[in-house]
Amino acid sequence: MRRSLIVLNAAMAAGSAAAAVIGVVRPTLLLPPGTEPTAGLQVYAQAYAVRAVPLAAALGYLLRGERRGLVPVLAVAGAAQLGDAYIGISRGIPGMAVGGTLAAGVHLTSAWWLTRRTGTPALGDTA
Repeated sequence: MRRSLIVLNAAMAAGSAAAAVIGVVRPTLLLPPGTEPTAGLQVYAQAYAVRAVPLAAALGYLLRGERRGLVPVLAVAGAAQLGDAYIGISRGIPGMAVGGTLAAGVHLTSAWWLTRRTGTPALGDTA
């Protein structure tokens, strides 16, 4: 995998994990401007963190050299970021919208590129 793609994917994964940890520490940063926090906000922030941090760790491990499993993990990370982007767009959270869109683009493009370059079967292929 090209070094530039490794660095971009690692940066996107680290950014997602950092945002999750920051959200647990200061959950109001996850809200659109002018929105009042609710009792469920801390639960949402924790639920986001328990997904984002392990996923970022797994992706980081695979990017360090263990390539088996990289394409599916990139695809899952990309799908999660698409969800984040959608939430950010629909709730008016610009950072989440932009960050999710960029991360999804990097992860999904990298998965596609690796699949084409190495012949690794795409998700759902039986070959």
